[in-house]
Amino acid sequence: LCVRRGSRAHTMSERDVPDERTAGRPDADERRADRADYRPNPDERGKWISAIIALLGAWMLVQAVLLDVVVTQFWNDILVGALLLAVGGYNYYRRSNEAIASVGAAFIAALLGAWLIAAPFVLGADTGATETVNDLAFWNDVIVGLAALLLGAYSAYAAREEREEARRAVT
Repeated sequence: LCVRRGSRAHTMSERDVPDERTAGRPDADERRADRADYRPNPDERGKWISAIIALLGAWMLVQAVLLDVVVTQFWNDILVGALLLAVGGYNYYRRSNEAIASVGAAFIAALLGAWLIAAPFVLGADTGATETVNDLAFWNDVIVGLAALLLGAYSAYAAREEREEARRAVT
């Protein structure tokens, strides 16, 4: 629907136009105004969780270069670190803009954490033993994986709860 005001045309969505059932009813006008002003995450809840996930990804990128690791672990840590940085940064951006975090991105972070825990045992320099040349790299993968798994799972749970809360508030 196009409405002409002055010299400029404004497009209105169907939700903005009152229908004959709700025209003139103050409660319908208030609900429409509340829906327009509603921000699902005004206090940017959970932003720090996403930041920590992104920092874990950045650490994985740095430690792959700093620690003495075999080639398979190097590329595994680079790939997982880049993905953790991307999904953590994406959810941080969403939460910084007062939006609800992506459950999918948080779930990917949790899956990447689980993979980091399993990777030293699955990929191996000695085929199935551990893939690390030193113990520090082994434990780094396990600890960062555990942190990413827990933070990603909690972030997915919290984002799902925020989404449900937003649905209840809008209806």
